[in-house]
Amino acid sequence: MIDTRDKIIHKFNTELGTDLTGLNKIYEFHQYLNTQKNEIEKSLSMASTEAPSKVKAVIENVERISIEFQQLKEASTEFKDDIQQMMHENDKSLEMQKIIDVISYLDKSLSYLNFIKYVENISDEIQMALANGDDESTISLYTNLTDISCQLQSSTCHYLQSYVKETLHFWHNLIKDKLSKEYNDILKTLKWPFCGTNASSLHTPMPEALTKFQILTAYLLDLQLPYPYNYFKESAKSVVTSTLLTDFTPVNLPISLLVRPLRQRFIYHFTGSKLTNRQDKPEWFFTQILTWIKDHVQWVQKNVQPAVNSIGFNQVDMKVEFMRALVQLAVEKLHSELSIVQYDDALFAHLVDEALGFERELRETLFYPPTRPATVYVLTQAHIFVKWINMEKEYATEKMDAILSSNTAWEKLSNSDTDDMKVTECADAFLTLLITISDRYKHLPQPGHRLQFLELQLELIDDWRVRLLQLLHENYEDPLTSLMPCILNTLHYVGTVLEEWGVTVHFLQLCFFKKQFEAVETATLEGNDITKNVGEVEGSVFDEAVALLRRLEKELINEISDSVALDVKAKSRSYRTDKWFAMQSTKEVVSLSVTPSGYSMFQELATQLNLLHNTLALPLFHQAWKNLASQLDQFLLEEVVLVNHFNTGGAEQLQYDIFRNLFPLFGLYISKPESYFPL
Repeated sequence: MIDTRDKIIHKFNTELGTDLTGLNKIYEFHQYLNTQKNEIEKSLSMASTEAPSKVKAVIENVERISIEFQQLKEASTEFKDDIQQMMHENDKSLEMQKIIDVISYLDKSLSYLNFIKYVENISDEIQMALANGDDESTISLYTNLTDISCQLQSSTCHYLQSYVKETLHFWHNLIKDKLSKEYNDILKTLKWPFCGTNASSLHTPMPEALTKFQILTAYLLDLQLPYPYNYFKESAKSVVTSTLLTDFTPVNLPISLLVRPLRQRFIYHFTGSKLTNRQDKPEWFFTQILTWIKDHVQWVQKNVQPAVNSIGFNQVDMKVEFMRALVQLAVEKLHSELSIVQYDDALFAHLVDEALGFERELRETLFYPPTRPATVYVLTQAHIFVKWINMEKEYATEKMDAILSSNTAWEKLSNSDTDDMKVTECADAFLTLLITISDRYKHLPQPGHRLQFLELQLELIDDWRVRLLQLLHENYEDPLTSLMPCILNTLHYVGTVLEEWGVTVHFLQLCFFKKQFEAVETATLEGNDITKNVGEVEGSVFDEAVALLRRLEKELINEISDSVALDVKAKSRSYRTDKWFAMQSTKEVVSLSVTPSGYSMFQELATQLNLLHNTLALPLFHQAWKNLASQLDQFLLEEVVLVNHFNTGGAEQLQYDIFRNLFPLFGLYISKPESYFPL
């Protein structure tokens, strides 16, 4: 009550203030209070009429919520009961799963034991088949065991894998020993190998022995261990241990047994202190390998390949495998010899020559596949290759010196096919040198090695061009009587041949590889993408060399043409100063003839043209007389026509000299010579 009184007093003080003159505001305050009173009464009156409906709505909402709450409570109780029931059932499932796991483990264990038992049964059957001499059953059972081993490759049962693998190896070795003995016995019956006293038995028909031989061959091919532990990888035994032999995957068992007696002969004759084992005669062991291949490959193709095809091994070429096994002998021997003779240049060079000859014979005559390794794989070892290419350069330089210093170097070859080219012995010998180098390196497997030899050839061509220039300077005199025409012919012929070589497959491949190597180097230096630097391959590897030869050729042609023109001009003084203004016309003489003052000039021209024709190659001669015609055309216009006065007789005489003397001289070598004298 006190608080209410204080609030009223505070309200009056706020409205009326402390000024006594403002008490007239009390009427306004009173009116304000009455208004507020009326509004409150009115509000209470409205509330008294609306209250029942609002209260009813609230009560209904509360009841609805209460019902939903009760439903949720019941659902929660049911859900709780379900969860408890599921947990109870899950506990039973876990117990059941444990029982199932135990059963599964026992089942797997039983299967494991049954698998072992199955392998043991196969082993027992193999043992019985071996004891009974039943090779067919033995191989069939062994194949089954191989299939089992292959199926286990992805298994996590490592002990089982190891057990089957060891079992397989055990039977493989036993069966191999047995069949190998039978195979060797049948080979003796067939008098294999066909060399020495057995050479005559090559054509002796022995059908029963051949049939048994083919059957055993098929058995031996089936007798192989599955990858990754097959016998091709495990049975490699070589005389020489070298990383080179990783390129020679061991041959299959039948070929290994076929080659064994030949290998024994090879080791006997070409190792140790035998007289046939000579470092200065490597051709002996290379020839022996080639002879064995030639004597036996047809028989292998005819009698071994059908056995291979009969068991579905058509992809195996037994002839190639037989050759590869013998080539490996040559590679092993070459490798061991190179380590000894690499310090003796003469022996080293001879051994390389024979190795390359052996490779060439293999590839080109015996059609040994280019994908199979041979002797060049030994020669391309880094230290051997460096010595080889250096010796090639040294030999080629000495050979080039001998070619250029030969007494007959500049004589023309007596070959009717190249008479127009005036080919010299020097040009032919130099090109032969380049061909020999190409033949020696074209079988190299790596493009990088071949490109190094190509660079050697390009270097030799440039060196040869420089030497010809030196010879020109040493023999500088009258161009037509010096070595210049011979050198010109040589330059032209070599340039022409190099252009033809440039479009052959061998040099086009080298051009492609060279562009690729250059693109890689450029991209590496600039940090760009390699593909941006590799464009279309245009031109040839000899373009730069040929351009230099052609430039020198053009300079020499111009020099010869200038020399001839000077000689002709030197004989023309009286002709140029003749009295062209006082000559008789055709009406005053019986017939025109050559102007007397021009005899020596035209005679000189005829002599020089004939000399050019006889000494220069036909394409060079055409260039020379065209240059000469151009110079004479300019000379006659400027030195005769423009500086003299002509009467009718003089003009007719000049026309006669040109059309009846000058043009016919050139007409001996070209039709319509007048077209080359436009001025």
